[in-house]
Amino acid sequence: MSLLRRLVRRPKPYRLRDLSRRERFRSDYDLVADFLLRHLPFESAIDVGCGNGFLLQRFSAAGKRISGVDVSADVRTLIGERLNGSIEVADFGAAAGSYDLACCVEVAEHIEPERSLALVETLTRVARSWIYFSAAPEGQAGRGHINCRPHSDWLGWFDAQGWHLDNEETGRLRVHLEQLALAPWLRGNSFLMKANGSRDTRGELAR
Repeated sequence: MSLLRRLVRRPKPYRLRDLSRRERFRSDYDLVADFLLRHLPFESAIDVGCGNGFLLQRFSAAGKRISGVDVSADVRTLIGERLNGSIEVADFGAAAGSYDLACCVEVAEHIEPERSLALVETLTRVARSWIYFSAAPEGQAGRGHINCRPHSDWLGWFDAQGWHLDNEETGRLRVHLEQLALAPWLRGNSFLMKANGSRDTRGELAR
């Protein structure tokens, strides 16, 4: 691969100006967070590629243990104090620990294609019971989109790691997301996955 092509495909972290512009999407991400809080049994959550920290702030306000990872140093500048030092500035591969819920929202299309499986392996490593995953499919335009691919690719990789799509909860989520105002793509791109044989926080087999 030529140097020029590698540079074009290299992910470009969001800067403070980019993150500030994304604040207009807060209410749409709040819709996602509120659904997860109402429908999934979890006490801890990590957001891989957390950006503005929309989900984490909602989770924190609900008393959940939170953590976030993002490659942009400006994320900490923007939201560090609000999330009490819970954000680590690092590549997604640095995500560590164990959480009931792992989230990764519209991040996958921004990473190098050859690292796609590594992202899936990271999420399945840090998640105990649930994964909320959203990724842009082929043809979805956007800043820094270098890895748009069919959703079936991602679902196949998750399945190979022992995580299956929860059709019922995903369907409920997508109905809920009909209320999206500025980020309608989140509805069709969102999936909820459950670990095979996972147990909820009350110790009962997750439905």
